[in-house]
Amino acid sequence: MSRGQRRSADEVYVDRTIASRAGIPDDPRPGNYVVIDVTHFSTTVVELFHAGASCVYVPEERGLEHEFAEREPAARVGGGSGPDYTAPEGYDFFNSPSSVQSVDVAGRPTALTSSNGGAAVTDLRTRGGPDVDVYVASLSNARRVAAHLDALDDDRPVITVAAGSKGKPSPEDTVGGVLVQRYLAGDEPTAAELDLYREVVTAGKAAKYSRKAEIRSRDLLEFATAVDTRTAVPKLDGQRLVDVADAEPDG
Repeated sequence: MSRGQRRSADEVYVDRTIASRAGIPDDPRPGNYVVIDVTHFSTTVVELFHAGASCVYVPEERGLEHEFAEREPAARVGGGSGPDYTAPEGYDFFNSPSSVQSVDVAGRPTALTSSNGGAAVTDLRTRGGPDVDVYVASLSNARRVAAHLDALDDDRPVITVAAGSKGKPSPEDTVGGVLVQRYLAGDEPTAAELDLYREVVTAGKAAKYSRKAEIRSRDLLEFATAVDTRTAVPKLDGQRLVDVADAEPDG
C-alpha cells in the first residue's frame, strides 16, 4: 500500500499540504518536504539536471550566486530576468527553463534561487532541523519524485509546499502538489485528468505571458506543462540540490 493510501484525501490535503511559501511554519515538523514552483524555479532546476548539472546551489538571496562561483570557478550561475528577458550581465542564464537550454552545464555546478520557490527551499533549510528533508518537484518530474519518496523506508510524512507568489497560492503550484500527492496515494491520474491539469496551468499564465517576451510562452507551453517527461529527483544536501534519482532509497 502506498504511503498516501494510509490516510483519507481530506487528511492529506489538510495535514500534508502547504498552500504557499507564507504557510511554512517557523518550526517545521519532521517530514519530507517537496517544494513546487512550476513557473519557474522548480522547472528550471529540473532542466538544469536534465542538461547534466552536477548540483544546483541555492543561495540565501539573489546576488550571492557569485560568491559560490568564486569558490567553484566552473560554476554557471543564474539570476532574475533582465528587462528584455535575457540573462543579466554577469549571469549565464536566468530563472527560465528555456534559458537553460543555451548554456553548457554538463558536469558543472550551478547556482540559482528565486523569490518564491528558491526562497521556500531556504526557509525550510534554515528553519527545519535534521529531520526535515527538502526536495524540488514540478509537473515535469512529479511521478519520479513521488516514486522515490514512496520507496523510502521512512515514516515521516511527505508534505507538498506549493510555493505560490507573494505569499498567495498559485494554481499551477497547487496542481503540482495535487499531482505529487496523487502519485503517492497510488491514485493514477487519467489522461483526461492530466489534460485538465495542463489546462489549469496554461489558463492561469498564458494571457500574462503572451504580453511578455516569447521565451515566457515557451517556458509555459514547452516545459511547465510537460508532465512526467523528466527523471531528476532534486534533494537538498546542505545548500546544494543534488539529483538522487539513481540513489538507493533509504530512510
